[in-house]
Amino acid sequence: MRKGAIIPVLLLVAVMIAQAQRPPEFGTTPEVGHNRIEVRFALGDQALVCRTFRLVAKHEGRILLSGTFSGGFEIPAAAKTLQDKIALDLEFRCGRHRWHFTQVGERAFLQGYWWVGTDYPPFQTAFAGDPKFKNAAWVRYLITDPMDDSGFIVYRSCPYDLRNVKSGPCFTD
Repeated sequence: MRKGAIIPVLLLVAVMIAQAQRPPEFGTTPEVGHNRIEVRFALGDQALVCRTFRLVAKHEGRILLSGTFSGGFEIPAAAKTLQDKIALDLEFRCGRHRWHFTQVGERAFLQGYWWVGTDYPPFQTAFAGDPKFKNAAWVRYLITDPMDDSGFIVYRSCPYDLRNVKSGPCFTD
């Protein structure tokens, strides 16, 4: 391969990876492997490519899952015993980016996708026009999108006027 052809090929591969990680429209989620959850990340309207990410999932202080994954993971057996509880604590790391969600419903551990990211104004369709986010500087979100269409969104937003207050809600995790 010529030296000049390497850059366009690498750019094409990067675009293909980013497109593959972008969330599809709800209701058109591609199938995932049996007993698996695939995780995708985004910043704003751009996919965040994570070759590996770190996940720690806890329930009432007990670790259900902890490890480094390359795109998805097998649903842990301990998650199948949870019943009607909204007490999951999920922490994600992708490169220098970090997301932490508390009070996540146990239904998050259904086969399907998790979309994790941070959105900024003007917000994407999931947050656009919602009065809760009218004055938000950002929204961190976890969208659970299981194969059985019983998904939900967990989010945390930063009020624009508190975005630089180091001890405020925009800096606590």
